[in-house]
Amino acid sequence: MPVAVRLVEVLTLVTLLGILTGFSIFIVIAQRLVFLLLLLLTPLTFVIHCLLSISEKILVGSLTGLLSVTNNVGGHNVD
Repeated sequence: MPVAVRLVEVLTLVTLLGILTGFSIFIVIAQRLVFLLLLLLTPLTFVIHCLLSISEKILVGSLTGLLSVTNNVGGHNVD
């Protein structure tokens, strides 16, 4: 009987170690995937930032031009 109890204890410990090992492998893989995702997204965010800045300047310039045309056509020179 004591041998069976020892065997159950060993099997329980082996099972727990296997679960912890699997969990730690999952954590390491998830960490590497997040690192790769951030590594790939960083240049993309810089490109998007540049595109948004350029489009902002274009839109502000066109709105300023439209405002000046509207003021000149309406005869309200605010300059």
